Amino acid sequence: MQSDASARFVMNMFSKHYREASLIMPERFSRREFGFMFFDRDFVMRHLGFPSRAALKKYLVEQVPAHAYYSCAYYETPDAPTMAQKKWLGADLIFDLDADHVEDAKDLPYDKMLERVKVEVIRLIDEFLLGDLGFDADDLKIVFSGGRGYHVHINSPKVLRLTSHERREIVDYVTGTGLDMDWVFPPTPFETGRWKDRVEVDQKRTMPRLEDGGWRARIRKGIDDLLAELESLSDDDGKKRLGQMMAESKREIGKKTVEGLYKDLFGGTKGRSGADRMQLENTFEVFSEKRHLDAFVDMVEMRVKPKMKGETDEPVTSDIKRLIRLPSSLHGKTGFEVMPMSRERLDSFNPFLDAVPKAFGNRPVNLRLEKPVEVRLRDETLSIDAGVSSVPEFAAVFLICRRLAKLET
Repeated sequence: MQSDASARFVMNMFSKHYREASLIMPERFSRREFGFMFFDRDFVMRHLGFPSRAALKKYLVEQVPAHAYYSCAYYETPDAPTMAQKKWLGADLIFDLDADHVEDAKDLPYDKMLERVKVEVIRLIDEFLLGDLGFDADDLKIVFSGGRGYHVHINSPKVLRLTSHERREIVDYVTGTGLDMDWVFPPTPFETGRWKDRVEVDQKRTMPRLEDGGWRARIRKGIDDLLAELESLSDDDGKKRLGQMMAESKREIGKKTVEGLYKDLFGGTKGRSGADRMQLENTFEVFSEKRHLDAFVDMVEMRVKPKMKGETDEPVTSDIKRLIRLPSSLHGKTGFEVMPMSRERLDSFNPFLDAVPKAFGNRPVNLRLEKPVEVRLRDETLSIDAGVSSVPEFAAVFLICRRLAKLET
């Protein structure tokens, strides 16, 4: 916080929120460890437990933390001073997705960053958690972190006793880590000829189908998207684009191979019969040479797989003792509320409208800004010049927490 006056103002507003808010408590909260970071203290307070909602509310109102956390783990004695003494009983499975884990997101303006992250968290939920992994929607608790992303909690009995290693295996599946192209495109031996007592054998790969499910279906969809991208281009541009994709291959691909591969796929004309046959017949027999097929498989691994994978913070998911943000608490770097929601609510959720605490009013507050700022909060678009300006209370908290302004005294 930039000044004592700014810190006191924000702490007063946070305390007001905690006095007025109806806290949303995590399940079996008396078995959870709690931890806090503060505006006016430079240490982390943890190894705390609360027997009741009232006890936690009293602590939040009086101590006014900048950040409030609770453990994904359940303990026999959550307020014991050491982890060994707590006696671990199990833990929720947590997925944490923020701007650091989404390509290009962290360089975007804050509002666009959150939009980009939401797209990826919806993919994570729909394609992987509800899709491939088969969790029930009732087992999922989706939470806006108040900062730069979202958390997804799963507290199904099926996951509570999973070890760190088993949780890491789930992350590897979501992110496609260790995905073997020989599994995606299984090679099948076939006889190419005989001479006396010798049999010549080669291998052909099988094209995955959408109905295969899992990563095979995901790779197939990515192939279809890739072919559609190339098909939308002229022949010259298509060859150029294919060459650019091939440049990222694990092996050196020459111009002749690129041209041969393009001809196999699209016949050098707009007919594109090779690609059509590949998709309609689920076959790789459109490639005239083995090196063309090998180059295509390399391209799928380097281009398609990264686009089709899910994202999550691996250390968070694999940690069976992690502290995670407390729903209905406030985030000290934004002033936004940590908001739980259903999958249906996620689609329309807008943190700049929905996560601004109701306790923050419209009372005018004088701030000093070093640079002009434009932000939309609640239903207001605020264009604020550099220098001293009066803004509504709810906007003042956001701007101070985001270090865009300080209180003018």
